[in-house]
Amino acid sequence: MILLTKNPFAYTVWLMEETNITAFAKINIGLKIFDRRKSGYHDIESLFQNVDIADSLRIRPNNVGKIVIEGDIGCAPEQSTIYHAAKHFCMEFEDKSPITGVTIKVEKGIPSGAGLGGAGADAAATLFGMNELFEKRLSRAELARIGSHVASDVAFFLYGGAAIVRGRGEYVFPIEPRTDFGLVILQPTWASSTPAAYAALDNYRAIRGIEHACTSEDAAGYSINLPNEQLEKIYRSPIQKWGFENDFLPVLAEKKKQYSEMLSLLQEAGAAYVNLTGSGSCVFGVFDNAEAAQKASCTCSSLLFGEGDRAQSFAAHIIAAKPLARSMIVSYIQDCNEDTRSDKERPCYGSY
Repeated sequence: MILLTKNPFAYTVWLMEETNITAFAKINIGLKIFDRRKSGYHDIESLFQNVDIADSLRIRPNNVGKIVIEGDIGCAPEQSTIYHAAKHFCMEFEDKSPITGVTIKVEKGIPSGAGLGGAGADAAATLFGMNELFEKRLSRAELARIGSHVASDVAFFLYGGAAIVRGRGEYVFPIEPRTDFGLVILQPTWASSTPAAYAALDNYRAIRGIEHACTSEDAAGYSINLPNEQLEKIYRSPIQKWGFENDFLPVLAEKKKQYSEMLSLLQEAGAAYVNLTGSGSCVFGVFDNAEAAQKASCTCSSLLFGEGDRAQSFAAHIIAAKPLARSMIVSYIQDCNEDTRSDKERPCYGSY
């Protein structure tokens, strides 16, 4: 890729060698799941917020006509959302200026099967990074369309910060993110499968005769329990007044009592609000500020790993985290001694 930077004397040619992306995780602040549609999918209503747990992706051209994934990603490369995102991006340009291969090196920091959106974050970072690296100039909406073939939450990660999300995840209504609170996330020793969680939810409701039809639909046909304005109003209220629920929680807590125990641990440590994120397995507590969350993480550690019955009932990795106003940070490496681009390191979509 050739970039031209104008100066008073001449044009200098810069060659972009790679794009490095820090891709941040998310939590679900509430997750309403509506009845399964005839398509087999469920509409959701949720508020997503980025948090400072991250994967790192290094994306560079390889000119060998292949998609190469490097790093320990927890599955075969061809099964990863990173590979599928790269494949679908390349398919967009098969008939015009085809991409001659890409290598993506991944360092994982977001745990898998945790409800933190690592798969979607990585897919979005791949799409955004390749769009930058190969200078294809696709819009966020176009990238989100490609991402919809890969994972339901890719669209959110292309906007980032905080957003109300509906449909299968393709409807994203960005809102001004709050960054004034702190978080403690508990990651248990097990992972949670999203398809299995949905199947368990359907069975749970069928046995009990529970229906979760939407109260209304908007003009585009998206299911609504609470309108966007009301969801945002609750989000802006004091944390102690948050009434957001996650419909997966009673289903998963029935199968594993440790979910309830982890939430109780967070409440004992002073959390103003606790919940499950996504379809699990992580739970989180919200605290008044980052300092309170850091202190609470130490309290959780003492309660969890100290002497007593609780120390023997379950184990969990304790993470003190912060909410973010961005989904990723992008930096560039170019073939030159000094990069004079004003945007050589800049936050991606959703930053403030």
